[in-house]
Amino acid sequence: QVGRLSWLAAIVLCRAFMRAFALLLLALLQSPCSCAGVRGARKRARRDAEEIAAAAAAGESLDPLGYYRYSWRPPADECGTEMHADYDGTRAWNWGLDPSQHVATAAECCAKCRAHVKCNSWVFCPEEVCFAPDAHKHTRGECWMKDQRDPASPSVNMRGAYTSKYRARPGHHHAPPMVHWVSGTVRLKRAATNGTWSGRAVW
Repeated sequence: QVGRLSWLAAIVLCRAFMRAFALLLLALLQSPCSCAGVRGARKRARRDAEEIAAAAAAGESLDPLGYYRYSWRPPADECGTEMHADYDGTRAWNWGLDPSQHVATAAECCAKCRAHVKCNSWVFCPEEVCFAPDAHKHTRGECWMKDQRDPASPSVNMRGAYTSKYRARPGHHHAPPMVHWVSGTVRLKRAATNGTWSGRAVW
């Protein structure tokens, strides 16, 4: 008799648990917030998968967070020039926003860096306005002379093409298709590499 009662009690508890679980699931499915969250997560996952596939098909790489699509090759000139790239630095040897520091070409920016005894990295703005996720308006001719701990492995803020994931971030919807900036390094003591991502890469 005791065993039968225990068995019946187990059935009652099991049914109560299943009923409670069903009610909870129904509430979650009927919740607009929950449904929107699920749809949003699926949309983001599909977007990221498409970006990865497109990068692979083009022979390109993605940064760890999926913000930039790029294809890096060793620099072919003495300026270490990389198009569509913005390099960081441990310090700047000039204030690139100052119009008196502006130059006409990336080659001139490189030459200014080479002429400065402590400069080993340069960044140039070749567009009317160069996009950057900061508070400044960056304009054509800006030439930043910087210091890298190791110019053979530059610290990179932005590189290549901005992904849809990048543009989906708050304040980044107006990012252009490609990074506007041109960067390079000089005074290398070993072969150039594609560097590392800076903390500003996630701004």
